[in-house]
Amino acid sequence: MPFAPPDGSICLASRTIAEGRSAVVLDPWSGAEVGRAILADDAIGEEAIAGALRGFETLRECASYERKALLARIAGEIESRREAFAELIAREAGKPIAMARAEVARAVATFQLGAEEATRIEGASMALDGTPASRGYSGTWTRVPAGPVLAIAPFNFPLNLVAHKVSPALACGCSVVLKPAPQAPLTALLLAECIRVSGAPEGAVSVLPRCL
Repeated sequence: MPFAPPDGSICLASRTIAEGRSAVVLDPWSGAEVGRAILADDAIGEEAIAGALRGFETLRECASYERKALLARIAGEIESRREAFAELIAREAGKPIAMARAEVARAVATFQLGAEEATRIEGASMALDGTPASRGYSGTWTRVPAGPVLAIAPFNFPLNLVAHKVSPALACGCSVVLKPAPQAPLTALLLAECIRVSGAPEGAVSVLPRCL
């Protein structure tokens, strides 16, 4: 099957942006065009933030088993496209194909681990009976989602270092607005497509390429 990069569109909570100012992504070794990415301006950024706030309200109410299932589906979707991811990483990040395939395998594992951890986010209980007046008292605390996450990714691992940010956030019930590396944004956009088709709530993850 011939290589076909993502179309570079930005997927927001309520719409897909397929037109507008774009940037060419180049193979760092050959200088050949790998693809094009639509660039997010400030207005798109504000729209993504608003969508992430709405997405957070949905994610925070998801039970841990639902977050676990979502992350497992994302891992499976990446696995099903492993060769497409590997070739894209090799082209836009300039990696040997063997290293690109290893990165894809690591990203699959990162989302699988996130799925497992989604049901292990616990709190603690403690005795508070250290004085006669507090006899019979105890206290508890529980971890809760903090809010939307802003993630900024480097270029050298355009899939796995994105996964290291997105997987834990989703496991905790937090939405994500991601700025991928300008040299290698297409891999993150392909991941965003995997997350979307895996049934993530609207606004759960937005990927916003900026100026190259």
